[in-house]
Amino acid sequence: MRILTFVSRGLFALSAYVCLPAILVLVGIDVVRRYFFHDPLIWAQEAATLTLFLAIVLALPESWRRNVHIKADFLTAIISRGLSDLLARAVWLMLLGVSVLIAIQCWRDIGLMTVFNERSTDLELPLSWFRAVLGVVAVVSGLLALSKLVSREPAGQTHGELS
Repeated sequence: MRILTFVSRGLFALSAYVCLPAILVLVGIDVVRRYFFHDPLIWAQEAATLTLFLAIVLALPESWRRNVHIKADFLTAIISRGLSDLLARAVWLMLLGVSVLIAIQCWRDIGLMTVFNERSTDLELPLSWFRAVLGVVAVVSGLLALSKLVSREPAGQTHGELS
C-alpha cells in the first residue's frame, strides 16, 4: 500500500505542480503575444488542452485514495453502516472493472496509434504517449481499488489524508 500511496502522490504532484502551472504560463504568454504583439502561439490552445487532460488524469488516483472524489453522500446518511459499506465496496469493484478495461484498451490502442502515426494537429506530438499515461493511471487506480476491496477496514471510511 505504501508504494501505491507514493505513486498516487507523485502523479498528483505532477498534476498540481507541473501541469497546472504550465497551463497558466502557456495561456498567459499566448494572451500577451495575441493582444499586445498580434502574434499568437498557434499551438497554445492545443498544448493547454493536452496539459489539462494530463492534469485531470494524473490527479485521479489520489482523489480516489483520499476518498475526496465527487460522490453522493446523501444516500449514506440515511442507510445503515453495513449497507453503506456494501455500496462503497461495490463502487471500488466498479472502479476496478473500469480501470482494467481502460488499461487493456489503452495498451491495445498504443500499437495502432504508432502504426498509423497519430499525432496532434498543431504540435505534431505523437498521441500514443497520452494513451500510455492514461493506461498507467488506470493500472494505479485499479490496484488502489483492489487494495480497498481486500482491506479489513470499512470500504466507505473516509480518511482525509492517508499515510
